[in-house]
Amino acid sequence: MGRFRDDQGQASVLLLFGLTLALLALTVLFVRVGGANDLRSQAQTAADAAALAAVSAMQDEAASDLASGSFPMPAYDEDAATERAEEYARANDAVLTDIRASDNTMGRNGNIVRVEVRGALCQKELEEDAGRESWNDTVCDGEEEDVDTVTGNASAIAIMHSPTDCDRDGEDLSCGGAGVDDVSAARGLIDVNLVDEEGEYTFDPDAVVFASGATVSCGSLNVIPEACETHEVLNEEFPGFYLSAGGFRPEEDSDHGHGQAIDYMVAPLGGEPTEQMDQTALTVVNWVIENHEELGVKGLIYDREIWNPARDPHGTFPGTGRPHGIGEDNTQGHVDHIHLAIGPPPMR
Repeated sequence: MGRFRDDQGQASVLLLFGLTLALLALTVLFVRVGGANDLRSQAQTAADAAALAAVSAMQDEAASDLASGSFPMPAYDEDAATERAEEYARANDAVLTDIRASDNTMGRNGNIVRVEVRGALCQKELEEDAGRESWNDTVCDGEEEDVDTVTGNASAIAIMHSPTDCDRDGEDLSCGGAGVDDVSAARGLIDVNLVDEEGEYTFDPDAVVFASGATVSCGSLNVIPEACETHEVLNEEFPGFYLSAGGFRPEEDSDHGHGQAIDYMVAPLGGEPTEQMDQTALTVVNWVIENHEELGVKGLIYDREIWNPARDPHGTFPGTGRPHGIGEDNTQGHVDHIHLAIGPPPMR
């Protein structure tokens, strides 16, 4: 009986020792999993900060334009965005690994920026001889021992919104019913925030056509002389009727690609005009239709309606032309701008 009790006591000690080892192993596992989650959380914070910093470059440019009396139509600047994203990634113990821009307006401004980062800290994976190997956090500088590691990797997307309630009264620009002449105040009108999805179109630098300024100079539009003359007449007849304007862009199947078209923005890119801007746009459109021969206008498009003097009556717009861009976004449907085609037919 005494021998049996001794064996039973030894078994209990062995069981207790085994449970202690198992508990220690679970503790190590929880610490490792928790450490890896912390790395990923830190990397996500860095990604969020880097994405917001990337679009802040456009925000600053837009604020400067707005404070100077020009409606902001900034385009993505890869160098400026990358520099800011890298700075904020480093400040949050991460490294920028990728950056790209997109938008929902046919790739014209790139106001949505996605970044990817890798955490600057890593965690070595435990090896079989972990009792002799250190597995604490090490700096991931690319020179550590060649062992499997866990790092924090994350991505984030940010967007910049231009103000949506800006109008012109002649040469004067007002937003929310008040003029803006201070950069700090202007910056507050330009929203920047994180979003879940990228834009529909990859940013294309060649698609950027909009020049800033209360009255866009003809030289910046790169259009044919006839179009330039019409542009100058419109500026004189209707001072400041648009927020910004754009001319040539490399599209062979469009009048833009032949220097025979000008887009007059009456709303932020992708947005809708205010009631005042819409009424001004209709006034200009109807004046153009009435004087299309003298102006050399071969067609126009506005607010999902196309008008061509070779096909349509010379009546009052809307209702004079034909449906165009139904079901398309505000830019493809020409809700945010007047498209004016000038020069010899046909209208492309």
